[in-house]
Amino acid sequence: MENNKVIGSKIKYLREWRGFKQEEIAKAVGLEISKYNRLENNKMVKIDEDLLKKIADELGVTVADIKSPAPAVFNFNLENGTQIGHNENYYETQKDLYEKIISDKEKEVERLIKLNEQLMKLLERK
Repeated sequence: MENNKVIGSKIKYLREWRGFKQEEIAKAVGLEISKYNRLENNKMVKIDEDLLKKIADELGVTVADIKSPAPAVFNFNLENGTQIGHNENYYETQKDLYEKIISDKEKEVERLIKLNEQLMKLLERK
């Protein structure tokens, strides 16, 4: 049997490194948050292999990465059927995501400014 203390701690480390909340991973793999919390805090006696596979997929790693005490390699691309882990790809993806978020926020600010201007005009009429 694997050392669940290593597994729970490793999952927590990987989740935090990837920037996920416990709730996000728990929901994605179909667990109650309390059960997922026990898993990460090394309080689960047995961890099902299917559950480990689901968690690994959500975190972008392999089950072997989770079970190993060695550092994990994150998998961001598939090339010739092999998983390749490159931090550069992760950061590029994150950069694209943040640029989109900023763009969306800028559009929302513009919309709110226009709405405010319309409201101010209505108030001036009274």
